[in-house]
Amino acid sequence: MRRSIPGYFKAISVFGGLLCALLIPVVGMPETVRFQDNGNGTVSDLQTGLMWQKGDSFRHIQRGLSWYQAWEYVDKKNGERFAGYNDWRLPTLDELHGIWDSNLPLKSKDGEPIGLPTVFADGGCYYLWTSNERNLDHAWYFGLGQKEDYFNLKETGDLDQGVKMVRKIQ
Repeated sequence: MRRSIPGYFKAISVFGGLLCALLIPVVGMPETVRFQDNGNGTVSDLQTGLMWQKGDSFRHIQRGLSWYQAWEYVDKKNGERFAGYNDWRLPTLDELHGIWDSNLPLKSKDGEPIGLPTVFADGGCYYLWTSNERNLDHAWYFGLGQKEDYFNLKETGDLDQGVKMVRKIQ
């Protein structure tokens, strides 16, 4: 049985009459190798071992959310077992930074470039909430257009901030 290990390239060679297998960690995998559309509204990142929501909350509910509403959205999707899982969460700033690339062509709901790989869905939010809190009243969100980190009041969703849920691949 052949089995691949996410984030690794398998090299097999014959050396001195011995068959050798080597697992080489892959850093900076090409987009077409790194991201896999799972066909169920999710995308797997084989480099990081994370599974992402293919679209975002705006594609489902057509409005922006406050940070508190973002968590409610995630709780609702967990209760529905979105894509068969109930361990979805908000991503961290670092996780969002990890999938962002200014050269990528996807567009937001307003037609602005958002720097996400083409395997993700077009037409979502320009700003995405993260799980990172700044203090009791503020949380961080990520601007996809220019890789911008911002914070706002948790109760405010004035820029149509949305959610792109994430979970660890088991």
